Amino acid sequence: MKKIFLLFLAAACLSPALPGQTRDSYQEIKQDLDRAANVHYMYNHDIPPCATPPRGYKSFYISHYGRHGARNHSSEQDFDKLNELLSKAAAKGLLTERGKELKKRYDLMYPVLHNCGGDLCDLGFEQQYKIARNMYRAHRHIFRGKAHVDAVSTIVPRCILTMGAFSDQLLRQNPRLVITRQASNSTMAYTNPFSLYNSDVKPTDEGYNNKYAYWQKAFQNMMAERLHPESVFGPLLTDLSILDEVWDPIHLERALYGIAGGVQCNGLTNEDLWEFFPIDELFALYECYNFRFFASKGPDTLFQKGRQWAFAWTTLQDIIDKADEDLASGACPVRLRFGHDIIVMSLMPLLDVEGYNQPAADIADVKNVFRSYDFPMSLNMQFIWYRNRSGDVLVRVLYNERDLPMPIPDCGTPYFYRWSDFRAHALSRIALARRIIATTQAPPKN
Repeated sequence: MKKIFLLFLAAACLSPALPGQTRDSYQEIKQDLDRAANVHYMYNHDIPPCATPPRGYKSFYISHYGRHGARNHSSEQDFDKLNELLSKAAAKGLLTERGKELKKRYDLMYPVLHNCGGDLCDLGFEQQYKIARNMYRAHRHIFRGKAHVDAVSTIVPRCILTMGAFSDQLLRQNPRLVITRQASNSTMAYTNPFSLYNSDVKPTDEGYNNKYAYWQKAFQNMMAERLHPESVFGPLLTDLSILDEVWDPIHLERALYGIAGGVQCNGLTNEDLWEFFPIDELFALYECYNFRFFASKGPDTLFQKGRQWAFAWTTLQDIIDKADEDLASGACPVRLRFGHDIIVMSLMPLLDVEGYNQPAADIADVKNVFRSYDFPMSLNMQFIWYRNRSGDVLVRVLYNERDLPMPIPDCGTPYFYRWSDFRAHALSRIALARRIIATTQAPPKN
C-alpha cells in the first residue's frame, strides 16, 4: 500500500492540475529555481508507471512529436553583452565582491557558450537516448525485425541532431530496423506549422517572438512595470551608470536571466547563477516570459483569439492522416517527428486537453492557468494505438511519457480511447481551428 501511495504521489507531482486542483507557480519555483527558466527546464526522467491496457489489447502503432533535446540559450548577443559588461566593470574597478564572484563564474562559462547559441548540448543527446530506449522497451514487439521507422525533422540543426540521436538509439536496440530520416522544406508545414511553409500563416503571423504580434506591446509594458534591473545589478556594481554604456538595463537583466536559465542544459558547465537574482525579481522575470509563451502559443483569448494555436492543425492532421494510411497498409508502424516546444504547446489547446486549455481572465491571471516549465527540453507526445484479436482499436496519449487524459469518454479503462472516438474528436478540433484562422486577422504590419 505504501508503494502504491508513493507512486501516486510521484505522478501527481509530475502532472498538470486536475479539475478542482490548484497549483502555485511561485511556490513551485521556490522549490526548484530551475523552473524559473520557463521552457529551458530540464526533462524529468523519473517516470511513474503508466496505466495497463485493457485485457487482450496490445500496442501496434506509434505516432510521435518531440521537441529537440536540451540546448544552450539561443542569443549570442546576450552572451557577448554580459561578457562586455563584466569586463568593463572589472577594468574600471566597479565590481563589488558579489560582482567579482559572478565574473569568476561567467569567465568559466563564456568560452563554453560563445558561438554556441541554440546548439544541442550533450545532455540533450542523453535525453533522447533515454526516451528512445524507454519507447523501445515498452513496445519491443513493434520494433522487431526489419520494422520501418519513419523520422522527419524541421530544418533546424538542433532538431536534426535530435532526430539522429533518437533513431541511433533505436538502432542500438535493434540494428535491423529500417529507419528513414528526412529534414526538408517539404515537411515543414506540419513539423513547424508556424512557419511560412504553412499556407495559412501570413508574414506577420510567423514564428514565436513575432514583433508584429498583438500581445507584444503588453509584453513590453509588463517588463517595464515589473522588472527592476537595479535589484539585480545593485549588489554587483558600485556604479549602475555603466549599464547604459553597454546596453539597455532591462536587456542586460534579460540577458543574465536567459543565460542563468540555460546553464542547466549544458553539462560542460556547472556554474549556478540563480543566486544573483532576488527571488521576487526572478519570479517577475519568469512571469513576463511565461506570459509571452501563453500569449504566443498557449490557450490565449486575450490577444490572439486562438489564431496561433490553431495553426497546429496541420500537425494534428498529419498524425491522423498518417495513422489512417499506416493502419490500412501496416507498412510503417512508427512515425517520429522532431521540432519545437511551441508546436506541442499549441497541440494541447488544440486537443482541448484539461490543464492546458484554460484562458486567463487578464494578464495577471496567466501565471495561475499556464506554466511554461511544463514544456521542458525534450518534451514529447506519443500517440499509441492498441488492438485486440477481434480488431477493435484503441488509442492512448502520453505526454512526457506520462498518461494524458483526453476530453472524451474512455473505453472503460482510464487513458484508453476508442480510435473512432479519438479520431472524431481530433477532426472536430481541426475543423474548429480552421474556422478560427478563417475568421481572425493576422496582426497588421506597422
